[in-house]
This record gives sequence, structure tokens and C-alpha cells, in this order.
Amino acid sequence: MTRFTKGQIAEALKNDQFRLFGQPKWTFGKNTCNTYEVFADLIISDNHQTGTASDFMPVIESDPALTHSFGEWFFRQAFNDGVKLMDDLDMDLIISINLLGEQANEPVFCERLSAMMDEAGLSPENVQFELSEAQQLTEIGLKNLNCLHKTRGISLVLGNFGTGYSNIDLLRQLPFSMIEISKAFTADITTYEDDLKLIVAIQQMAEIMGITVCAKGIETAEQMELLEDAGFFKGQGYLIGRPMSMKDLADYVKKYAA
Repeated sequence: MTRFTKGQIAEALKNDQFRLFGQPKWTFGKNTCNTYEVFADLIISDNHQTGTASDFMPVIESDPALTHSFGEWFFRQAFNDGVKLMDDLDMDLIISINLLGEQANEPVFCERLSAMMDEAGLSPENVQFELSEAQQLTEIGLKNLNCLHKTRGISLVLGNFGTGYSNIDLLRQLPFSMIEISKAFTADITTYEDDLKLIVAIQQMAEIMGITVCAKGIETAEQMELLEDAGFFKGQGYLIGRPMSMKDLADYVKKYAA
């Protein structure tokens, strides 16, 4: 693994050396795909090295200034790419965009994000924000996300539930429409009964609260069958589709979107 420095990441942002990818999310029962999650999965450095998100995201998450500069670029690019993809396909999709706590904690976050969406021509019903577990929300962040939901009608997703800062207390503070279960919880459900019982219990809790659940890290047909039988709403993982270029994603959506 190559760990990039703050300076390299800042320079890559300046020179537009990041690339975005989309990973499809599968809707159980309907067997369709009309939602995808956006990743900044590749960085190209001056000496043509490449790296995945694990090589640079921990560095970004540890630095507030980088979090904000990367986040603004990420939002704008994800919005523009999403609008272009929907225009090219002539269909509505849901774009799931990762959001760091430090971004939401910025006092003018709600206004700036709304302005970027309007500039790109992205409708609120075509986007959902997936709160990352990597950074903690402040009272300002909670207020901003509540504002974003109430004033714009944007859906909120609690990402990687049960890890990091994605804790159960957030469920009473924010109007989440979906919980995403980390791949760490789904990896061994076909081997260890307690792991399956745990995520089924999470799914049942969410159902009582009127919240849907997406399971990440699906890599086998057996995992997928267990999750569908348990009543999960959506799934994501390499079995369904890896992060792919916007061109490849367009082909995938054409094949599976309802």
C-alpha cells in the first residue's frame, strides 16, 4: 500500500488528478439497480503511481482543511457526473454520496451544498448523502443535516452502521431513511450463525423504526440469498458489481435499471 502525503493530495486536487467511479446498489425483490455509490477510487501522482481510497482517505480524514477542499471537489464532480449520466440514459437514478462529519460541521454547509446542487441542476430526489463513520458530528453538523433533509427533502443514510462514529445514538438525532451495514458484519454470515443473527437483529430494529437497510460486502450468491430471505432492502458488493467508470456504469444501469 502506498500512503500519500498531504502535499501530494493537495497537489493532485489542484491538478485534477482524482477520478470518480460508481458502484451499483441492488434492490432485493425487484432485482433491479437504479442507485449507485460514488467513490474517488484512484489518484494519479507525478510519477504515475496509482492508489485506492485506502491510500489517501485516512490522510484526508485526519486533516480538516483537506477534508473541506477534497469534499467540495468531490461534491461538484459527483453532481455533474450524475446529471450527465441521467441525461445520457434519459432516466432518473439515485446517487449515493459519502459525507464526512467535518464537512457537515461547517456552519455554511447547508447553503453551500444547496447552491452546488442547483448549479449542477441536480434534483433533491436524485441524491442521498451517506454519513461516514470516520469523523464525529458536532451540534452544528446535526443541525445542518436536519436542515438539509427538512428544507431540501434529501435522504440521509447512516453508513457503516456499528463502526466508528456511526452509532445507534444518531438514529434518534437524524431522520435517516436507510442504514448501511458494514462489510465487516456481512463477511462471515454464511460461516458464523451469530454474525447472521446480529445483522438480522439490526434489520428488524430498522424495520420497526421505518428505516430500510442495505448490506455491503456481498461477494457470494449464498450471502445474497441469506440477506434477501432476511428482508434486506438493498445490497452492494463485488458479486453485484465493483466500482466502475461512468461509461461502464451506464452500460450496467441500462441492463438492470427498472
